[in-house]
Amino acid sequence: MQSDELRLEPLISEIPRLIEWVEARCALAGVAGEIAMKLALVLEEAVANVIHHGLPGSPPPHRISVRLNIGADSVAAEVIDNGRPFDPTGTPPPDLSLPLEQRPPGGLGVHLMRELMDGLDYRRSGDSNILRLHKARR
Repeated sequence: MQSDELRLEPLISEIPRLIEWVEARCALAGVAGEIAMKLALVLEEAVANVIHHGLPGSPPPHRISVRLNIGADSVAAEVIDNGRPFDPTGTPPPDLSLPLEQRPPGGLGVHLMRELMDGLDYRRSGDSNILRLHKARR
């Protein structure tokens, strides 16, 4: 199993570096383009959510890291941050039956993660949120 970790500054400007890193690690491990794209997209969403919603109001210094574990059968990523506790696995699915103009803004990021990944797990350890996303390599 190939394991790597990337530490990020809590800035949106770090997102392109995250995406490049994910794509490079996936390419080195021979992960199919579609899976790498989905993984990069959900990690972009997860890290952006941490920066916009989890870190404001929490005491500095702020930390964000992403761990990537690529095995023969699956790819797993963990987003670790020291922001406010938030368990995305407990959020209800959005009501997609409403017309777009009647829906409240936001709220689709967790839905996107659920749709693109095979699993989403959360735990709190000390002062850290740990969000684990995994996808089979089919």
